[in-house]
Amino acid sequence: MPAGEVLLVHYSEIALKGGKRSFFEKALARNLRRALGSDSIEDVKRLPGRVVVHFKDTPDRERVSKDLLKVFGVSWFAFAKQTESTYDDIERTVLLDLSEDIRAASSFRIRAVRAHKGFPMDSVEINTRLGEAVVTSFGTKVDLKKPALSIGVEVTKEKTYVYDNKGRGLGGLPVGTSGRVVCLLSGGIDSPVAAWLAMKRGARVSYIHFHPFPDNEEAIKSKISEIINHLVPYSGRTRCNFVPTYAFSLSSMRTQASYDVVLFRRFMLRCAQRMAEEVGASALVTGESLGQVASQTLENMAVIHRATDMPVLMPLISYDKQEVIEQAKKIGTYELSLKPYKDCCSIIAKHPKTKAKIEAVQDLEAKMDTDKVVDRCMSGASSVTFG
Repeated sequence: MPAGEVLLVHYSEIALKGGKRSFFEKALARNLRRALGSDSIEDVKRLPGRVVVHFKDTPDRERVSKDLLKVFGVSWFAFAKQTESTYDDIERTVLLDLSEDIRAASSFRIRAVRAHKGFPMDSVEINTRLGEAVVTSFGTKVDLKKPALSIGVEVTKEKTYVYDNKGRGLGGLPVGTSGRVVCLLSGGIDSPVAAWLAMKRGARVSYIHFHPFPDNEEAIKSKISEIINHLVPYSGRTRCNFVPTYAFSLSSMRTQASYDVVLFRRFMLRCAQRMAEEVGASALVTGESLGQVASQTLENMAVIHRATDMPVLMPLISYDKQEVIEQAKKIGTYELSLKPYKDCCSIIAKHPKTKAKIEAVQDLEAKMDTDKVVDRCMSGASSVTFG
């Protein structure tokens, strides 16, 4: 990378965290190191309102930009020229280092931010003086509304950063700032999106997957691992418990088929809580959407969620199916979710109760001895680490 050039990373929501801002900034810096590769980074500096990444060698801009789109908490980013915080140095940097881009542009504007209030000029004065210098040197016209080129100038106490191209980030909060959750991951479209949205709110996600196979290896070698591996760049290192459900299937054969879905989902929440307690998670995440299928009526959700005393987060609660599909396509899990797979949910009764009664469900669970079923299934689970 040319001398003085750095990666400028801005956040938005973190700026509202007051006294806790440092905690969020450190998490963002840590996640940037992970995503961009610690071996390639010389330093990550936290400055008020921004993070500056210094590379050891010239990075692949396209690869870095792509990797940044896996880091939650980034509002926008730019490859910027770093210079001293004096007007002469700033003007020299604009006129010399951005000369090619300025010559190629039909119009331009300057957008200066004076983060260092000790700088002798305010942002308007910087804009005006730099604009005059560009017009004098290149003859390029000023267009404040729809310029062909927008030049950014950020003046901080230590250094000033000059850039002319910005990339939009994912926003949200850095992963690891909102605690840990366990996501019930199926082979469908919904749950990977729910996991991704939980990450966007800063949660560190672990997974639990329920399968009907006699051997965990069949599930581990399936598309489930592909989906998790696809999400790892967003989350970092994680784990998944692959849980066989044959014990539940045997016990539920003596129950009313119309209650199978409610019983199975309550069973899954009980197992997920066991895992959550083991890994130190504070909540569970599901891909449920209100009213999307018969089992996801408000009445059924109320009964199902009473199986656990942990909060059950449902990031997709208000999404319709098309919205979930569009989001899955954006994050790249849609095609993976479409791969053939014998998912547990597909073998449950096709005509479930839509208004299950808690008393009836508890009676059926007592006959099944659900606690023992959970013990048997969890004892046969395999834990796999990803990333």
